[in-house]
Formats: sequence, structure tokens, C-alpha cells
Amino acid sequence: MNRIHFIFFFLVMVVSSGRSYAAPGQHQKEPIRVLILSGSNNHEWKKTTPLLNRIFDEANLFSTRVTDKPDTLTYVDLKKFDLVVSNANTWPDNNRRLSRSWEADFLKYVSEGGGTLFFHAGASSFYGWDEYRKMGIGRWGKETFHNAPIVASLYGLDQKHPITKGLKGFQIMDEIWEKTELFAGAKAIGSLKATNAKDGHPIDEPAIWVNQTGKGRSFFTILGHDERALLNSGLRTLLVRAAQWCAGKTVTFKPPVEMSMIQNPGKPQYSWLESDTTFTLLNHKEIVWQFNYRDRFQRPYFHPLTVNNTLITCVSPPDHPWHLGMWFCWKYINHLNYWEYLNENRSAKTGYKSEGSTEIMNSKIVKNPDFTCDIRLNINYHPLKGETVMTEERSYHVSAPDKDGNYFIDEDHLFKILADSVVLDRTPPTIRGGRIQGGYAGISIRFNQDFTAPVFKSSGDMAQCKKCDWQYYGFTSMTGKKVGIKIEQDPKFRSSTSSWYIINDPLIPFYYFSPAVIFDSPVVLKKGANWRLKYRIQMIEGELK
Repeated sequence: MNRIHFIFFFLVMVVSSGRSYAAPGQHQKEPIRVLILSGSNNHEWKKTTPLLNRIFDEANLFSTRVTDKPDTLTYVDLKKFDLVVSNANTWPDNNRRLSRSWEADFLKYVSEGGGTLFFHAGASSFYGWDEYRKMGIGRWGKETFHNAPIVASLYGLDQKHPITKGLKGFQIMDEIWEKTELFAGAKAIGSLKATNAKDGHPIDEPAIWVNQTGKGRSFFTILGHDERALLNSGLRTLLVRAAQWCAGKTVTFKPPVEMSMIQNPGKPQYSWLESDTTFTLLNHKEIVWQFNYRDRFQRPYFHPLTVNNTLITCVSPPDHPWHLGMWFCWKYINHLNYWEYLNENRSAKTGYKSEGSTEIMNSKIVKNPDFTCDIRLNINYHPLKGETVMTEERSYHVSAPDKDGNYFIDEDHLFKILADSVVLDRTPPTIRGGRIQGGYAGISIRFNQDFTAPVFKSSGDMAQCKKCDWQYYGFTSMTGKKVGIKIEQDPKFRSSTSSWYIINDPLIPFYYFSPAVIFDSPVVLKKGANWRLKYRIQMIEGELK
């Protein structure tokens, strides 16, 4: 099978939305064998195929391969797989056909039980081949049209079908096809509604379907136009569950808790869960917050942070793998990069390394009976191979959730200088394409990539908020809840060089903010100096009061 090349991604147990997809009990003895068809598509397949591959890898249920030459496949090739996923099409060459032997082999594979999964334009091929239309279910037709991507709501998920059983609807930013050309015998198992942003007309029509050809099951959705859409946790969940079903397997993949029809009972029941690298507060069996340290990312961070089962943070997204939920990190210390990872060391197996090391020397975690928590760390900062230039005494006090599920984290950072001089620096801020780049360092938050409708509030006029005491960054979750985080700087312990730094890019999506501690200029500290910073971070559901 030398024509099919294998694409391997190191397993990162997160998604761009930032949650782990390898939940306990989701491993299986024999992985589902998946072949992804790629290499030709009127969409950006070079970006979406690797992401699609990652979705299946992170589910811990599949073994995946990719071919950029689907036309070379034979029946013998296809039988090595349980499922074929199409991210390829021939559009606009609609009349193109492959050889009769290829069509016969593909149809035989499906009729005998081979699964097929199509998304967005993945079935817009071979318009003169009726059997392929039955397998692919939906395609771009003469009356099909779309406008710019918009936020749409998937609803009416069929609670009797294994793919959608137990799932709640969700919101997604995507390019929405209208009047899709469909195979008449397919069954719709979910619908989509939105308001078209161009002319305001309502959209309300089916969006996901299933069908069967012989023994072979197939799935199609109009969703999945680009990377932005494929980062959505709801769509990722549907694709994984659909892949199990199409492959003829029992659907076992657990959805994110916020998508599940099964929710925690009304009365909280808190407990602690601890490992060598994590410390977690649970409500029943669901994570409220988790503190991570001494893991492969080589620095302490909180992820996930949730409020009432709504995930707020994102960890190690594809665009910035060093973004770790809520974390504190310097950019440059004495001209060495402590923020980004060295390219050759971006590995979940070997650990992620930077030019400078943020090394935890000692840690102490105190669990309080009222489910508050105190975490203390001693951290050394030094080059990968060099002497310590600065130490830090760091403490976190995490409150218990209140009656509304909201809670806060108090952070205290005390830095002590050991070297003759320590220069804390950043990439000088510049404006490119209307957005500030550079200037970041210190406490940072990268938000869930499922979020939409960002809202900003501050202690002062937002137009003049660079030096405000606090800021709030809020969103609408994929299930329609309002959530956000407020960071407040202690006025007695803050840097005069701090300026609030916000990134609001819904296209990636890239939601980030920080009281960037050295935004205005570098800070130079001499041997023996102490420097202290303090913050309160509040996780809030609903509108900020």
C-alpha cells in the first residue's frame, strides 16, 4: 500500500477547543481503521485534512491514514479499512468519472459494510454516478448557495439515533449551505437555524443525515467548511460518533459534559482528585478546575477552568501550542525565550522545552474541608543549561464555588533576583493589520475556541482602559450560556509597565487577554531585589454584575 502515505501527529490530549477527548473508558481493544481521502477539494484541504486526522487521533478510538490519490485505490486496498472519510471532491468538474473498475470496487466495499463519512463539500463529486450520490447524501446543487460564515444553532438532534442520542444542540460558526441537493431517501437527524447576516432572511433546514447502501452506513453534514468549524467541540463530537456508527461499531464516544443531556444533580457534591502532575476539584464526576504541574508542557497552569460544566479555557491550540489555559510565563529573561517552545522539542513524548526553563523545585497543596485550596510553588528560572538567575515563591488560593457556581483564584508571585542583573523583556508591541502584536508576558488566559459574541468590560472607559485596575472578557458558549473571566490587579502589587493586552480574533478563533506586566517597557532588576505581583481571577457565569 505504498501509494497511501501515513501522516502522524503526536498525541496531544486536547483540542483546539481545549478539552481532552481521551476520557476514561473510551479506549478500545481494536482501533477503527480510517482512511481519509484528500488531495483535491475546492476547499483548503491542506489545512483541514491534518486537523481531521488530529480529531480522530485524539479520540483514542481510531487508526488513521491519508491518501492524496483516491483514484488509485482498489477493492483490496479499501478492505483494509472500516471507514472511508472524504475530504476530497471533483467540483466543479461535476461530470468527471473514474474507471468502471474503481467504481465497482468502491461500491462493493460499501455494499459489504464499509462505512463512508462526508462533510461539507466532501461528497460533491461524480454527479453522474447515482450510487455515489446515495452514499454521499448531500452535495452542491444548482440551487445551492451560501453567504459569509455566521453563528448557527444545531437543534432537534434525533434522540433515537445512536450518533445523536443524549446530545444537546450547540452553536457553531460556519459557512451555511442553503438548498443543498440531497438524496431523497436519506434520513435527517438534526437541523440548523440561523439568521443570514447578509440580508437577514431566516435559515431553518436539516443539516445532518444518515443513509445506507447495502450493508454500508453513511453520514453527511453540511458543516465543516474550514479549520474554524472543525475546531468546534460539537462538530468534532458528531464526526467521531458518526465515524463509530458508520464503521458498524457501537457508539461509545462521550460528548463534552455541556453537550450531554445527562447533567449533574442539582445539589453539588465536591471531591478532590490528585495525581503526580494534576490536582482537581470535581463536582460529582465532572471537573470544576484542574491545576497542572510537572507535566510535558514544563510549566504550571490551570486547565480546564469551568463554570457549571461550561469549559472556559483552551490548552495548546494548533496556532499557539504554548498557550496553556490560564498560566504565568515570562517571554524573555536575559534575552532567552521562556515563552515559546523550541521547534525540535515540540513533542508530547519528550516534553516541550524552551530556551529558558521554568523549573518547579518544590510544591505543596493544602486541601481545605470547605473545598477551598492553597497551592504553593518554589520556581527557579534558568537557561536550559545554566545557573538560576531568578527564583519565585508562588501561591494560589482557590475559593470554593458559590451558590451560583462562580469561584475565584488569588495569585501571589514573589520574585527574587540572584544574578547580577535580570532583564525581563518582551517582543516590542507593534500594530499589524489593525491588531497589536507583541508586548505580552505574565499572567495570561487563552479562551475556549467554541466561544462567540465576545464582550469586554473594565473599571474605566474601554477606550482608555490600558491602565485599568480590572478587566472582564465574556462570551456566549456553544450551548448559549454567558460566561467569562475577570482579572483584577492588586493596586499595591502591580507593575507600572503593565497594560491590558487583548486579542479578539473570531476567525482562528483566538481569544486571549492579559494584564501584560511588561507591555510598556522591559523591567531591569538588580541582584538582591524582590518584586511582587498579585491578582484575583474570577470565573463567572452570566452577565458581570
